[in-house]
Amino acid sequence: MSIDLPLPPLTCLDGQPLEKEPLGDLIGDLMVRDGLLDAVVLASLPEGAAEWRVIDWPLEAIPDDPIEALRTINPALSFAVPLTEATIDLQPLPGANPRMLLAVASRKLVDDWIEVFNLAGVQLERLAPAQSCRLAAVNALLEHAAEDVLTLLIHPLPGGGRLLLLRRAEPVFDWPLPEEDDQLVREVTRCVAFYRRRHPSVHRLRLLFSAPLASQDHLQDAFGVRAELLTPQPFGSLVLQGLAMVERVR
Repeated sequence: MSIDLPLPPLTCLDGQPLEKEPLGDLIGDLMVRDGLLDAVVLASLPEGAAEWRVIDWPLEAIPDDPIEALRTINPALSFAVPLTEATIDLQPLPGANPRMLLAVASRKLVDDWIEVFNLAGVQLERLAPAQSCRLAAVNALLEHAAEDVLTLLIHPLPGGGRLLLLRRAEPVFDWPLPEEDDQLVREVTRCVAFYRRRHPSVHRLRLLFSAPLASQDHLQDAFGVRAELLTPQPFGSLVLQGLAMVERVR
């Protein structure tokens, strides 16, 4: 089964757990309540815990251990944490070119969340960036989309949301959204106009929501398309689509 657990205020900052014992108690109590103490847990890191980029693979062939190769190459990607000091999640993207979705988080952040789940007394099998989970959720839906279609995936969050623009199943633009409805609609409109100026081959739009949004009708009117609400799937189905565990430091 899939569980969406809002984190209490002041327990987490930019994805970093600040109050590990209370968070562990919260998760443990939830698992007891739902009779899931013996369950294997596949967890998404909180929003803001990881940074991500789409990269063209810099070598002629992808090696057997691409994460270690990427550490060796150590390209300048302007992450807050250097690749040599980060945990790394690397996912191939569909298409003819060897492009990959790279997500990184600090080792301390990942180790702290592992400690939280240990305190909760649950069996943590996998951790993954929220970005990778979100992309896996729509991959099968979008991988055969036409080249001239730009998909707007809006993910509501407390205090606003995230806008993810995709061509087929490849993310091309990621942006935070404000909370106030009118401002959110203006910001989405501005982002789409900016992208279409740079890529005039985009002729059609598709509007997806990961959860209901108050400004949904206004966005439909702004773009002249009907919105689609994604149906959540159990997290295990995302793993079957290729979601990997955040790489642990050896």
